[in-house]
Amino acid sequence: MRLFFMGTPELAVPVLKRIMESSNEIALVVTQPDKPSGRNRRLASPPVKVVAQAENIPIAQPLTLKDEEFRETIVGLDADVGVVFAYGKLIPQWLLDAPKYGIINVHPSLLPRWRGAAPIQRPIMEGDKVTGVTIMQMAMELDAGDILLQQQLPIEPDDTTGTLSQRLADIAAELVVETLDRIEDGTVERVSQDESGVTYARKITDEDAAIVWQRPAQSILDQVRGLNPKPGAHTIAQDKLLKVWRASPAPEIVNGEPGTIVHIDANKGPFVATESAPVLLEEVQPANKKKMSGAEFVRGYRLRVGDRLG
Repeated sequence: MRLFFMGTPELAVPVLKRIMESSNEIALVVTQPDKPSGRNRRLASPPVKVVAQAENIPIAQPLTLKDEEFRETIVGLDADVGVVFAYGKLIPQWLLDAPKYGIINVHPSLLPRWRGAAPIQRPIMEGDKVTGVTIMQMAMELDAGDILLQQQLPIEPDDTTGTLSQRLADIAAELVVETLDRIEDGTVERVSQDESGVTYARKITDEDAAIVWQRPAQSILDQVRGLNPKPGAHTIAQDKLLKVWRASPAPEIVNGEPGTIVHIDANKGPFVATESAPVLLEEVQPANKKKMSGAEFVRGYRLRVGDRLG
């Protein structure tokens, strides 16, 4: 089928590449405008654009989807379908109506659970044991369209948002092509979402990233995993921001007042008390410094048992 693809970050690249390998024709790739990046603030292209350029696929980067020239471009494609994955902006009704079969959207959760902006982070942060990918018929209401295909994926105990994202993207790549095949041969089935099962994955805020040591250890460990690789869970150490990138449970260590360092292992790092049991800080990043192991943090910052975080 003839289609256009809308996506922006690295997460969307496996899906785009898999469609390229299929029998479908990508008439246009739509992605966000180039943005300043790095210390020198040079303009950097979105990962999706880089891939499309390498394959000489036409690219559009409209500042707004209300742009009349962009609208004429889309209408002129005479596309059978559109595919959207992590584009970054709400899709207007005129765009939903433009292709023959509408637009299908890739959503990295098992809808109706975790509609919204952070569907990969939230299930990890909330301790879910399973997630997945949903291919849905896109509608104006946020992530509320009919389900076309779904596939489950277990969340492993050591998964971070980074590792889980890659596995979800790989599944999504195969599901998208299967969905396109089913649309083309008329065998796709649409299933309405069960509104009683709806939960929302709110955008991650600075408040979400702040570690509250008065919470149970597992909740804090899930928070750390869910916010890796960005923005990172954080606390305060020696009156400065400290990001925590990796942590692990330490049930053999005696607990204490939440937020207090209750034990220090020179080879592993500091053990911090929580509401239930201590956690070991395995990898951290002090303000304006590089990431370091917990052991390096202990040596470099002269931590002591009884010091408080938060």
